[in-house]
Amino acid sequence: MLPARMWTTAAPILRASRDTRGLPVLVGNYLRARLPTSSLRSIPLRQLSTSSPRHAQYTRFPSEKHRHPSGEVIDNRMKFAIALVAVGGAYYVVHLEKVPETGRWRFMDISPKYETKLAQAAYDELLAEFRGKILPSNHPVTQHVQRVVNRILESSDLGHLRSSEPRRSLVEALDDFWSEDSFTTGRPSGESSTPESGGKEWNLLVVNDPSVVNAMATFGNIVVFTGILPICKDEQGLAAVLGHEMAHVVARHASERYSSSKVFLALAVLLQTVFGFDFGITHLISTLLLELPNSRTQEYEADTIGMQLSARACFDPQAAVEMHTRLAQYEKAHGATSLEFLRTHPGAERRIKHLEELIPEAYSVQASSPQCAGLQDSMSRFRELAPRWS
Repeated sequence: MLPARMWTTAAPILRASRDTRGLPVLVGNYLRARLPTSSLRSIPLRQLSTSSPRHAQYTRFPSEKHRHPSGEVIDNRMKFAIALVAVGGAYYVVHLEKVPETGRWRFMDISPKYETKLAQAAYDELLAEFRGKILPSNHPVTQHVQRVVNRILESSDLGHLRSSEPRRSLVEALDDFWSEDSFTTGRPSGESSTPESGGKEWNLLVVNDPSVVNAMATFGNIVVFTGILPICKDEQGLAAVLGHEMAHVVARHASERYSSSKVFLALAVLLQTVFGFDFGITHLISTLLLELPNSRTQEYEADTIGMQLSARACFDPQAAVEMHTRLAQYEKAHGATSLEFLRTHPGAERRIKHLEELIPEAYSVQASSPQCAGLQDSMSRFRELAPRWS
């Protein structure tokens, strides 16, 4: 046991003691006070490091070379996300436009010139897909559909069917060839490929397939399946269907969907980069929250424009409500889903209600059309005489 004078007095590091030579002695976290040199050699000291720096240094932030690799990855992801949002946001704003018929803002970066190429490619694909099922132009069903299409096109000055284009004289053809437009556009005056690009040509295909209850129109190509005709019932119901489908073309909805697909893809990449979501999850999110709602918005818009097109062609707007009522009954009988958020089209009840709200305006459009003046008088006279015949 050491003499009393040799006892070690432990003090916190904040109390600095000195040895016989006046130097501080560091043992662990304590200072040993006033130990002789001989005793100091006998006390084992805990080694704090392999190299004892002369001066202790406190660093608040680690240097770049000591940064964890995961931090660098996160920083790179954030930089990429910020750049994507900045560039993509600017590109999105520059390509915003209004739908002329409804005033709705939308993103559109497809040029009319590119639509021309898409129209021809789509027509070739339709011919190849339905080869052997397309009814000839002289077939009674095709002529029935042609009459309705021609009335809608002529009443709204949307152009003509390619198969029903009127013959032109040689003098008219030469005048078109030497006109100023033929040199600026590369085509004769008044000729262009699609209604989206300001053109006047449409294609009509009537497909003999009773199992398909549908009709569609894209890039100036109208396709009517014979399965939809019993639902239409007559020319009035067929006009409601064709007016709606042709409204998709007038409003350039196909080009809008093509443009929006780029936005959905950019959003999926952003979610995957920043949050690490799986691509399947990001695709599901963009489909449910953006793609399907946008599709339903286009359907409502096509209903609005389509009813005006058919009304201007002197077809009864009420027929659209009646046709969709029959279509709803058919879908219910064949097990169509009632979950609207999973559908590309609005629910039947909501859609019929929307059509009923459009009827007064459609009748106003019809009344303002000179072509329908005589028809309105005839219909009013018919309604007056109908009770006498019953």
